[in-house]
Amino acid sequence: MPKTIAIMTAMPEEMEPLRALLQPKEIYHNKVVHIEQAGDLLLLQSGIGKANAAAACALLFQLFKPAALLNIGSAGGFAHDLHFGDVVVATELLYSDADATCFNYRLGQVPQMPPTYPADPQLLAAAQATAQLPRFAGHIRFGQVLTSDSFMSSPSLADRLRQEFPQALASDMEGCAAAQIAYTFGTPFLNLRSISDIAGEEAAASFDDNLELAANRAVDFCRTLLDQLREA
Repeated sequence: MPKTIAIMTAMPEEMEPLRALLQPKEIYHNKVVHIEQAGDLLLLQSGIGKANAAAACALLFQLFKPAALLNIGSAGGFAHDLHFGDVVVATELLYSDADATCFNYRLGQVPQMPPTYPADPQLLAAAQATAQLPRFAGHIRFGQVLTSDSFMSSPSLADRLRQEFPQALASDMEGCAAAQIAYTFGTPFLNLRSISDIAGEEAAASFDDNLELAANRAVDFCRTLLDQLREA
């Protein structure tokens, strides 16, 4: 296992299960970002959205230089066969609101940056091994995850993005931005999210009802993944 691993969430509700278990000590904060430490783990609460995620990750990497970053929390499901509480591990991330196709970039690609941000192979392999444990059977999916500053409550937006990104399993509001900064700093990165809502299907109400479930399921899988990494 890398010497120090950072775990990132956007919201305090997503971090609360870890805080309750680990009783971390705060080592940095500003108006938005909170960084805490518990043994060999750093906990980063970034704030919601791509800009907050990017700024928080840059601070984390510059000040504390973790060996890897796991981004956990909630997400909206794009695949209709996902259920609330299922965990989606991103094999790659891209932006659903980036469009420079007029300059021959791929849809979802920021100019002069990679088309997608693939998961770190070692972290992804450990997540795949974790998913084989009987307790997670049928509840872990691996695939493409989108990032946007838009919450996916609009049925028309969700339908359009399903057509434009037919391989996408889920959408969040921070993952690809965190992956981009991890790429810039050369830090291994993995994004894993638990489903709190299905994009376009009464998503706001579902999110409120299922956030606690999603937070607990994401933390549960993350803690088991950490055990796998420690044994490696």
